[in-house]
Amino acid sequence: MSPEELNLITVNIVFFVYKIGESMLDTTTKPYLVSAVCYDTSLYKQSPNITCKELEKNAELEDHMQSLSGNYLIYYRLLLNIPAIPLALLCGSYSDRYGRKIPIFLPSLGSVFAAVFYILSDLVPMYRIPLLFFGLGLQGLFGKSSVITMAVNSMVCDISLHGNRTKTLSILLAMNFLGVCLGSLLSGIIQSLFDLSVTFVCVTILHGMSILLTILLIDETVDSNREQKSKEKKCEVCEIFRPSNFKEAITVVTRRRFLNDRKMIIALLVICLVTQVCRTGEGDINLLFITRRPLSWPKPWYGYLLSLEYAVKGVCLFLFLPLLSNKLMLPDVTIVMLGILCKLVRLVWAGFCNTTWMVFVSVAIGAMAGMSTSALRSLASKAVDVDEAGKLFAILTAAETSSKFLGSLIFLNIYGVTAHIFPGMAFLIEAFVYLCLLMVLFVMFRPLKKLQSSVLRHISHSNYCSY
Repeated sequence: MSPEELNLITVNIVFFVYKIGESMLDTTTKPYLVSAVCYDTSLYKQSPNITCKELEKNAELEDHMQSLSGNYLIYYRLLLNIPAIPLALLCGSYSDRYGRKIPIFLPSLGSVFAAVFYILSDLVPMYRIPLLFFGLGLQGLFGKSSVITMAVNSMVCDISLHGNRTKTLSILLAMNFLGVCLGSLLSGIIQSLFDLSVTFVCVTILHGMSILLTILLIDETVDSNREQKSKEKKCEVCEIFRPSNFKEAITVVTRRRFLNDRKMIIALLVICLVTQVCRTGEGDINLLFITRRPLSWPKPWYGYLLSLEYAVKGVCLFLFLPLLSNKLMLPDVTIVMLGILCKLVRLVWAGFCNTTWMVFVSVAIGAMAGMSTSALRSLASKAVDVDEAGKLFAILTAAETSSKFLGSLIFLNIYGVTAHIFPGMAFLIEAFVYLCLLMVLFVMFRPLKKLQSSVLRHISHSNYCSY
């Protein structure tokens, strides 16, 4: 096994461990925040005869709590994601010059600090929500998943060949999905057997493991010329916060490129943004949808649902995407369209779910939707130079991160307005957005296919000339 292959395996393991911890944290804190809002709200205190577990007995109170919880979930998204956007852009340029290791372990460090405040919030009920929000802010300030996603995707692009890039990025995304699956499952099991504090302690251990594995086992893939730079700069880490990093990251979408590659990059960024807006909105309204009538799921079941959903997506990435990309040689744009089509069908089904088995069937229907993310990232990475990988993925993750609070803001408000009329309306509106994306990709099919083909021809010509 070559050093590059070994490094690729190590990066996937580190990302897998990180996603387990992050998923446990997210799957635990979101329902915890919803219940904290219920117990702390003045309306609940005015109706002491109805506990937060029996809200279905009072439809008016339940609707109010759903609306209020939706607002707090928006604050949750804002605190987690707004601070992470500038840090991702700063770290993108930094990682292209100095390396990927520090951006890989920074989010784990932030999650360790945040978990401490989540434990305190459980132990000090009087300040439950302020401590929760402080922990959320810490996670955001250290970059959360935005920074590590940028760094590991950039490192995979450093190591992999263009012909295998869709496959290697799909494996990384599969690690994401399987990590979220296992983390969600562990969150539900540990909360059922123990309590919140034990769950947060387990999260701390996992993120500590991620930090150690990164420092000890991952080899840098960027030649940073450290000896020369150490003479010029005494503090290499301080280079992360250099203001010019913003400008360097933005040049990825502003500089002139061959043919219409710049327009293609911008279009792909917009598509990534819209899909992430919908994905985030779907996750938030799903939490509210399954906890209201007629489903009224208990809190641990949310973790089990996420676990199943991401497990199915991860398995599909392992089994079907390499088959479609490497064996059947389907263009990346075709794979993106197949994934979006599956998502569209899944959302239409989800809009009419009124029993538990229908919710679980919807997970199977949308199993192949995860393929679109890998194919989109692969397409975008092939349109830029090798030394721009960090900047490109910084832009991508910044767009995806900003879309997370946009998704919550848009779809939670839609859900709050329409839930009392038809709870599945938000899912149907989201399905219409995916239909529009499908039509846009159909129009862009030939240019995107030509982009991928031109990159492959350029690589083949370069390899031929090197002989």
